[in-house]
Amino acid sequence: MNDNPIGWAGRLMEWLQFGTRLVLVNILFVAGALAGLVLFGLFPAAVAATTVLARLRAGAAGDHLVRDFITAYRAQFLHVNRVGSVFWLAGVVLFVNAHSVLGRPAGGSVPAVEAVLLVLSAVAGAGTLAAAATAVAICSRYRDTVYRTWRLAFLLPLVSPLMSISLLASLVALTVVFSGMNVLVPLFGASVPLLLSGWLVGRRLGTLETAA
Repeated sequence: MNDNPIGWAGRLMEWLQFGTRLVLVNILFVAGALAGLVLFGLFPAAVAATTVLARLRAGAAGDHLVRDFITAYRAQFLHVNRVGSVFWLAGVVLFVNAHSVLGRPAGGSVPAVEAVLLVLSAVAGAGTLAAAATAVAICSRYRDTVYRTWRLAFLLPLVSPLMSISLLASLVALTVVFSGMNVLVPLFGASVPLLLSGWLVGRRLGTLETAA
């Protein structure tokens, strides 16, 4: 008679502990990004957080999340920044392109052309986002050359449409949720998206490893 309530209480405590660790990873991500002045800290922090979250998801995180995060952050700092450089460059190009299209005066160009340019920019932006998320997951799982990491990061979303759609849909859904509940952003704004993207990409990579 008493086993069921105890079981529910134990499961509740596990979920609370899991949520608390997600908050801690979120804080570590922000600290890591700021430590690298965002430009040099964002990608290493994302990779370190994804590495820790993978262990947390597998139940093998232990009680040293902070130490594990710092170790992963330092170990891949230079490598991950080299990998992330192409995504920063792509982001700047996409931003400038979108700003030039949206900033044109009314009637300054053919509306159909503007619509096509906006659609192309949106598609390129979504592809770059998927590739960046894939690159973060790859770096948290493997240590390969920068070129091979780029190649896999851009090709995997193209050859895995289900993964790409699930990844982008999850990120859009989380954006909607966080925009409606701003209080969640300081708690889970980075850790939950990285948890989901790491799981989706990691599952696909695991399938390819098994097939190979």
